[in-house]
Amino acid sequence: MNTKAIAKSTAALAVIVVVLVAGLAGTLVYYSSRPSGPAVSTMSSTQAVPTPSFVTSSTMTYESIANFQWLDPHISYYQYDYWILENQYEKLLWYNGNSSTDIIPWLAESYTEVSPTQYSFKLRQNITFQDGTPFNAQAVWFSLNRLLIIDGSSPSGHGTQAAWILEQMLDQSTNTFSYYGASPAYNAAWVQTVLGFNFVQVVDPYDININLKLPTTQFPFLLSNEWADIVSPSFVVSHDFPSACATTACDPATINYTAYFNHIAGDGSVKDNYLALPTSGSKAGTGPYYIDSVNPTTYEVVMKKNPNYWGGPKNWSGPPITASIQTLDFTYVPDLATRLLDAKAGKATMIDVAGADIYSIADRNQWLQNNTLVSVVPGMTIVGPEPQFITDWYSFLTNVTDASGKIRSFQPFADLRWRLAVADSVNITDANINIANRLRIAPNQMIPPGTAPAGAYNPSIQPDYSFDLTKMASLIQDACKNPLTSFVDDNGHPYPAGTIDNSCDPSNPKTVEFYVSSGAQTDQRIMAVMAGNLNKVSGPLGVTFTIVPVPGGQRYTLASEHQIYLYEAGWIADYNYLIDWLGPMFLASGTYPAWHNFNYTAINNLVNDAFDADRKGDLARLISDNNQIQTLSNSIVEYMYVAFAPYFEPVSSFAQGDFYNEAYGGTAYFASWSYATTSS
Repeated sequence: MNTKAIAKSTAALAVIVVVLVAGLAGTLVYYSSRPSGPAVSTMSSTQAVPTPSFVTSSTMTYESIANFQWLDPHISYYQYDYWILENQYEKLLWYNGNSSTDIIPWLAESYTEVSPTQYSFKLRQNITFQDGTPFNAQAVWFSLNRLLIIDGSSPSGHGTQAAWILEQMLDQSTNTFSYYGASPAYNAAWVQTVLGFNFVQVVDPYDININLKLPTTQFPFLLSNEWADIVSPSFVVSHDFPSACATTACDPATINYTAYFNHIAGDGSVKDNYLALPTSGSKAGTGPYYIDSVNPTTYEVVMKKNPNYWGGPKNWSGPPITASIQTLDFTYVPDLATRLLDAKAGKATMIDVAGADIYSIADRNQWLQNNTLVSVVPGMTIVGPEPQFITDWYSFLTNVTDASGKIRSFQPFADLRWRLAVADSVNITDANINIANRLRIAPNQMIPPGTAPAGAYNPSIQPDYSFDLTKMASLIQDACKNPLTSFVDDNGHPYPAGTIDNSCDPSNPKTVEFYVSSGAQTDQRIMAVMAGNLNKVSGPLGVTFTIVPVPGGQRYTLASEHQIYLYEAGWIADYNYLIDWLGPMFLASGTYPAWHNFNYTAINNLVNDAFDADRKGDLARLISDNNQIQTLSNSIVEYMYVAFAPYFEPVSSFAQGDFYNEAYGGTAYFASWSYATTSS
């Protein structure tokens, strides 16, 4: 894995952490197990509530503080987009009800592992796209190859998106895909190279083989999210590149697919992909709703019920898929006061409330005394708190440079003692309770509970730091009295003597900045406590800790350029599997270690061995490697863990059929929703 994976995590993190949560919860035990049934929500008021207008009009109105980015599933890599897309599109496999690990055939009727590098799929018949064209093997071939050929390349204007998730099953050499370091020509020859992998092999109209170059235990998880959506070839080609259509109706049997793929190779730009911004609507999916209209100015997306929806698989364990609500209305309402007024007036079915504003919607005493989020708004309930596959942490950087690229003379976090002192400087559990409204949980490692495969999360692994001001003071005093004198760069090469000076001298003061997003009020308050405790000891010795709020993305930019000592960060799993965490978080060439200049041979070897175990189907070795990785990383204080961040959402108490699945985040699959005649 490498830096390309950050595209989703930074974009989605800006929304999910702000929209859904901004706090911590008291202890790790609080979310140590996964939900066994639909999310439970409660409200405090028992008074009669007038029937809202959205009930009588059969409309789901969702007021969000986020807005859409791109609505093409092969381009978007953004959680809010996914809430819309999962109601329009479907994939071969999907999660079963509220389980984040049980994956069942969806558009596929069944599939079989023929060998570690080949899977045979039998497709469901008599399903049509919303435009009336048939779902079949050709549509699967077109859709998955379209994702690969778009390739998620940055120069096309949409950032590096999810093509890499399928590409990791294919050619990871440096001459094919942008995620693995290639600079593809994106010409006709390159298109034929990609198609030559024969990733999707059409056997007959309703049977396909999926052929891998690299086997993986992750296989079903890689096909179970929005990037793997199946789209109508007829609708897409007729809107993107109509000259590839041989007929006015753009019959999928006569489309010039080679011409179309040559046209869109490496290109995720909006101008060449109608689905990304379908202002006049889109009927390219097989799902329960289609997009009726998109307003690029107000960011409103209106979806209508698909009258020909096939109904979903009968063995799905979630609530019945009835699509009884006729219209879905996604609206952008950035002002909290407006969202609250609309909720109280019965104008909004669901609204976003940030964790910092939890008491604008929830009863404070019920939460603090009973661990229950109870709505104070008549007619609203609060779904959650529920777990998510999100980990927040504070990152330490070594080999820090100035803006010109020159190595700074002071490198505190090259010294384990300074990292431990910082990590010991605050009581995260207390901060979770008293600063963050008990809406986050103190992590014990990078991997959150519930991560697949079973056993990936090990509750017995603990950090090597804890709140201890006596130990913090001792570490600082020792680091100042006996400073490191030998330093190496991230490649292990020693710096010349005198290049770096880690001594402490009040006559030559030094400053260590903590960078934090200007919108992350909870983290700013936690860091203020840290800096206050550290400065009581380090200040007289000549080292001062300060907090620097910056626009959200700037801290990532500065970290990627190695210009800052510490910053707050987080990761949202691209998909629920251990491998998605190991590369970006722990491999020296992965996203964060590359930024931080952390290069530990023992950890690198274990990560590479974990990848090998995955390819060979050895789950026991994969889990064992991960346990050692987490233990070693904790021992060197590679990260200071701050939060496993849960989810909550205020929802109308007239709504029923809601369920929660953390694998795709939130309560946004509206095909199972219906309205009761009275509030529950």
